[in-house]
Amino acid sequence: MQSLHFDNIDLNLLRVFEALIEERSATRAGARLGLTQSAISHALNRLRYVLQDDLFVRGPEGMQPTDRAAEIAPRLRQGLLQLQLALTPSEFDPVSTDRRFTLTCTEYAGAVLLPALIPRLRIEAPHASITVLPANLGVAESLRSGRADLAIGSFRRAPDWFASEHLFHETRVWVMSADHPAARDELTLERLAELPHLAITATGEDEHAIDGYVIDHGLERLVIRSDAGQLQGALAARGLRRTVAATTPHFLAALITVSESDIAALLPRRLATAFMGRYRLALFEPPYPSPAFDVMSLWHREHGEQPALTWLRRLVREVAADL
Repeated sequence: MQSLHFDNIDLNLLRVFEALIEERSATRAGARLGLTQSAISHALNRLRYVLQDDLFVRGPEGMQPTDRAAEIAPRLRQGLLQLQLALTPSEFDPVSTDRRFTLTCTEYAGAVLLPALIPRLRIEAPHASITVLPANLGVAESLRSGRADLAIGSFRRAPDWFASEHLFHETRVWVMSADHPAARDELTLERLAELPHLAITATGEDEHAIDGYVIDHGLERLVIRSDAGQLQGALAARGLRRTVAATTPHFLAALITVSESDIAALLPRRLATAFMGRYRLALFEPPYPSPAFDVMSLWHREHGEQPALTWLRRLVREVAADL
């Protein structure tokens, strides 16, 4: 292999590489960087020549990185992040910034927090933008590489290189259509057992969960938001069983399904409360002990002290306090 001459690489080529790694599409990478698909292809060809590797090959799920590209990607992200940190001003002005903030969060946290967060961002930082990544893409690596600025979710133990802040305490409620005949009476354990249930899954992560948590590079992240163990125990103590009529990984789909059917679902209280008027929902306290959970923000200690991210965390904290 020939030695690499850094004089042949410019920063724009590295930004194209990073965008392709994340987007897996020349079209989406171009839209993200404000470049045409032709410009992206030209930059990729230059990178292929300099690095003497195909870097990306087309597959059924988009442009897939070669082994060489996969090897380069995490170190390149770290290098670009360090460059960004070195050039970041010591002061931050939200009114004039055009920074793109990136959050990673669950569907629940997004549905509860973002409707209040984005309007505040538009007022206080009108030229900034925000990108939300799903939490199942790897929270720990997204924060370590600088791909995400902040994670919102429920975390237990975290490696020392992360810092966290409590945002709010959340409980669960049983939800059914306000027009359901059972909605007129108290929800007892016997009545709950008679109803068909909709269960919230975590898109395949459940099978790897221990006590509801999965381990992601040493970070313990809550993925199961039901209280199935407590419910099953309470039912079994009275000789009762539940009937699961449907499952879904999507909280909003669950809300709509419940509103249009005879099914009941257990959902986070803030989410159910936010949509109870729109979908005509009735909310009930669980007729058995149901554990609560905490929602937190999480960030990388080394990256998180940037003035822009300190400001973002303050904004998230204030929005969460009003929920």
